[in-house]
Amino acid sequence: MLRVFVERKVRRQIILRSVLISAAAFAAILAMWYGEQLAVLLHPLRMFINNIHGGLSAFAMQLTGGAVYSFTLSPSGAYTIEFSGGADALTMSAGYLGSAALGAVLFYLVNRAPHLLRGLSIVTGLFTIGFLALFIRPDAAGDWLSMFICLGFGAALVLLGWTGRGDINQLRSRKSVTQIVMTIVSLMVSLHIVLDLPAVLQNAAQAADGVITNPVAYFAENVLPGTAVAAVAYSWAGIAIALLAVAFYFSIIVPFKKIPKNDDIV
Repeated sequence: MLRVFVERKVRRQIILRSVLISAAAFAAILAMWYGEQLAVLLHPLRMFINNIHGGLSAFAMQLTGGAVYSFTLSPSGAYTIEFSGGADALTMSAGYLGSAALGAVLFYLVNRAPHLLRGLSIVTGLFTIGFLALFIRPDAAGDWLSMFICLGFGAALVLLGWTGRGDINQLRSRKSVTQIVMTIVSLMVSLHIVLDLPAVLQNAAQAADGVITNPVAYFAENVLPGTAVAAVAYSWAGIAIALLAVAFYFSIIVPFKKIPKNDDIV
């Protein structure tokens, strides 16, 4: 019985800690995203999620018969894709909705499978470095600084995963730091459309030179003509929140419900 009580206490502590980390990570994301004073801290993270957003969009373009000619980053972390063809219904939605699905899966794994945490950090870091090496051409835009910042972020994730040992219940341990960083990453990826809502509701679909600057507005105007941009934006945000809620339920709520209660211990 003593072992059951001890295990129950430990499991509750782990779940409570995951909830606190998730809440603190979300608060930190909001502060960094909308606080000008913290823009420097956000820069590599913004570049990272734009890599994923742009990579998913480029993949959808190629998957639907289009062609991608170049992919570059700007100093602000925004990406530019030169492409032709592809199905607008998928290419314009793949970035935000694909990020929502990928981020939700990552959040689930970070909280439900802590034994995979170090591997996830290493894979995420290697993806960042590999994506830069294979697809991004900073020389085309003269933006080497952005590339080095993003490379540094990828290397930091690899280092965290490689050295992320220790007790995950100790906040000062490397493994605990890795979980916090990966929670922030997963939340930012999954809630990208939510964080971008002010921008997508205000910006036009295309610039004067025809460059697509707002895929949500472009989707509303060209895929669903007559549909308000706000309707598309809020529906995508709702999908992202719903996917994250599902991940939260199965990674945190379900394990919590499975903890034995006093009446279950004999």
